[in-house]
Amino acid sequence: MPITLIVGGGMAGRAAALTLRRVGYQGEIILVGDETTPPYDRPPLSKSVIVGKADLDKVIKPALATYAEDGIDLRLGVAVTSADAAAKTATLSDGSEVAWDALVIATGCAPREVPIPGLDKPGVFRITRLDEALAIQEVLSSGPKRLAVIGGGFIGMEAAAAAVAHGHTATVLEAAPEPMARPLGLAVAERVLRWATDRGVEVRAGVGVDEVLGDDRASGVRLADGDIIDADLVICAIGQVPRLELARLLGCEEAAGGIKVDTGMHTSVDGVYAVGDIAAFPSKWADEDRIRVEHAGVAIGHGQTAAEQIATGEGMFEDLPTFWSDQGDITLNMVGVPRPEDEIVWRGDQAIPACTAFYLRDGKLRAAMSVGDMKTLRGVRKLFAAGVSPTAEQLADPDADLAALAAG
Repeated sequence: MPITLIVGGGMAGRAAALTLRRVGYQGEIILVGDETTPPYDRPPLSKSVIVGKADLDKVIKPALATYAEDGIDLRLGVAVTSADAAAKTATLSDGSEVAWDALVIATGCAPREVPIPGLDKPGVFRITRLDEALAIQEVLSSGPKRLAVIGGGFIGMEAAAAAVAHGHTATVLEAAPEPMARPLGLAVAERVLRWATDRGVEVRAGVGVDEVLGDDRASGVRLADGDIIDADLVICAIGQVPRLELARLLGCEEAAGGIKVDTGMHTSVDGVYAVGDIAAFPSKWADEDRIRVEHAGVAIGHGQTAAEQIATGEGMFEDLPTFWSDQGDITLNMVGVPRPEDEIVWRGDQAIPACTAFYLRDGKLRAAMSVGDMKTLRGVRKLFAAGVSPTAEQLADPDADLAALAAG
């Protein structure tokens, strides 16, 4: 009987395990994860979980019993310590050895190491795992708190917005001149920042953090310009890096900062698949040869595709890349593959906000971000599916029916 070993209990690994059974795989499935918590959804961590508004039964899913019912050998708190691509074996941290016919690497990302003194103090938190998010929730549950959030990317802005929406105060500290300019482009990032500050999030951009202050516990941060931001807790959200150690040990070829795969999630090593945050995959929606996308929808699609390949030899990941970011009462919905230098065309009312930013490159629609404008977003999806790119004037015109333009 064939054995599939899945390394990583995140959303990509979970999707691979569950999909294998759904598409009729009869072999043995071993899913190992280095966390002791069963697989869970990660997007709510920086949003509803930290403020105590999440139903954990809907975050941790499926129920633990599902794995036994599906014949999935779920091993929690276990990591792979060594592996041999030729022998197709892996040694686990519990001392056991697993022989595999297919290996799915879904190791995800680790927090970026940042040389800021004091980050190891009690009262400093990351939001990369459920236990970390629950620890923040415990602090916030005792009444209004002051947060200093180091890092103005999606996670930092989401955490700050969620905290402010629930009665706390938050100051986001970003070393770059403009938070989120790299993924969104300057024009869109400036608008997103204005929505956040209009709702009470304070942002200090263009200044670094020199150290975290406090004796027994973090009490604030000192900025590079000498200013001190007092805080009851500090959240460090300065990015993450793909965990490539296992794939490198096996000799997998790399690209675009991750592990090179084809549309079926195959790596350069026979029988080895890479999925989720670590996978550098080809996309017909991008100009680049390979892209990496660190978002939940892509991770799930990767896991499903790898499972289909293992079980049936069929299946390709050709989905239009998408992601979302909940920032208080605003949800950013992005489709496509934007670049910071793209031309931006707006449609709708940016003040409400109920609008869409279209990203054009060489006059062609490449991506779109909608806020409170799902009708337009549905039209954009139809445009991409049909391979139709309207003019900038048509995109900007709220009376132009995008779905009709897609239909020709």
